[in-house]
Amino acid sequence: MLRAVLLLLVCALSGVAAFSAPACGAVQRRAVSASAVTMAHHVQKKATKKHNDRRPKKLSKADRNRTPPSFAVNPLAALQSEPFFTITAKASA
Repeated sequence: MLRAVLLLLVCALSGVAAFSAPACGAVQRRAVSASAVTMAHHVQKKATKKHNDRRPKKLSKADRNRTPPSFAVNPLAALQSEPFFTITAKASA
């Protein structure tokens, strides 16, 4: 019983040491570095900003003056004008 109590006391004291304040020099360094961001040295563009940065540019005069292609208003209109299938005869059971 005494051995268990001593073991719990040693564990509790070692746990308290983990939560104690560090030396004064370490506290001062931590306070100074907390005011500045130290993790992002080379920030990368994310998502849409990167896609816009990497898309092809209109460098030549012909590209800058080119009009966009004209697309049909409803490209599925031709497919919708004819029926997809037709019923030819009623199936006999």
